[in-house]
Amino acid sequence: MAAGRAGATGMARGAATPFGVKSASATPLRSPFVGEDTLHGYLEQVAAGRPGQRAVIFRLSRLDRSHRREKHRQIVGNMLQEVTQQYPGRLFALRGGDVVMVCKGITRKAVDETTDLLRYLFNDDPLAREGAAAADFSATFDLEINQAQFMAALEEIREAEAKRRAAHKSAPARIAHAGEAGPLDSARASELIDAVSRIDLSTMGRRQSVWEMAPDKPAQPRFDEFFFSIDRLRHAIGANFDLAKDRQLFLYLMRWLDRYMLTTLLRDHADFSRPLSVNINIATLLSPDFAKFDDLRPTGWRDRIILEVQLADLWSNLPAFLSISEGLKQRRYQRCLDGVSYQALPFVNFRRFDVDYVKVLWDDALLQLDERNLRELCAAIADCGKGRIILTRCGRREAIRVGQAMGIQLFQGWQVDQANQSL
Repeated sequence: MAAGRAGATGMARGAATPFGVKSASATPLRSPFVGEDTLHGYLEQVAAGRPGQRAVIFRLSRLDRSHRREKHRQIVGNMLQEVTQQYPGRLFALRGGDVVMVCKGITRKAVDETTDLLRYLFNDDPLAREGAAAADFSATFDLEINQAQFMAALEEIREAEAKRRAAHKSAPARIAHAGEAGPLDSARASELIDAVSRIDLSTMGRRQSVWEMAPDKPAQPRFDEFFFSIDRLRHAIGANFDLAKDRQLFLYLMRWLDRYMLTTLLRDHADFSRPLSVNINIATLLSPDFAKFDDLRPTGWRDRIILEVQLADLWSNLPAFLSISEGLKQRRYQRCLDGVSYQALPFVNFRRFDVDYVKVLWDDALLQLDERNLRELCAAIADCGKGRIILTRCGRREAIRVGQAMGIQLFQGWQVDQANQSL
């Protein structure tokens, strides 16, 4: 559900979807990683074909604790699995939390692009943010000439992990990390929903148009996005709920708002004159609530609903999304990938995701791109399709000018609304 453009992640519990696919809890997803114990054997196996073999150690164990949970490793695995399908290889999960990728034929440029994308994923962590030492986050080894150094690096990691485990066993029990929320208990959930139920949610709904603004054509609206203002909702709930800090509570609210949004569309669809996009969680797409919505969806709206999925949610639940994407397409839903930074756009294989639109977030840094990065970004836009890219959060006039210069034709944001308010 779009709530101030914030998407939630997670999977539904064992629910059947309208496309005959079970959620992750009903059908456990296969991990993209194999265990550390098999790494030496794999290296011996590929030794004969060593030319072109590169290994990369991603030092995820050095990330802040809040970024070292299992869900983060799963996201990394989903992203790296895309690389190992293009360059044959394997992914290994080390016991301390680090990840090793071994690929044949992968270029140094491809390694750098992959590393940049992973650093972007954790860009709010001191280890990965811009300006941090690259060697602290990852290390790359050409196995034809640097296998000894690679093995030494692995041994260093093992020794450090052994020392950490020994210290942990001898230390007294520690208090749980303050930033980690426990399971959402029924009392907290009931309190939250009770607070939300006292609010007139119809006053929280917002619409914002996506406009086609090609330089040689009159501007015209393509579709509207329907979303809830999470800032207004947070204020209305009151100070008892700090949704920004309580991740479990926030996810619960997003899924609850998804259900409310689906009900609103069924009830008020006649009030929407244009096709409508809604930002929805993959967990909701796998739920009985969406199956019911799909059954009751008015016939006249078969081609008029665009489902927006956040990029972070996609990486968290990639196998689930790929399993239902074709079913969504056959049932005439359009699909949009939201929350894509301009840095990530050249590195993501959108053809595999088979989406109709991609929303790229405006960033003032686009005003100062050097020639090489601008050329790569324009190529990524052209590859995705100029009519598929939406430049969103356009809050300044230059966003439209720069976007059009890069070949973008679809725009959304406050400045876009101002430019077209008389139309």
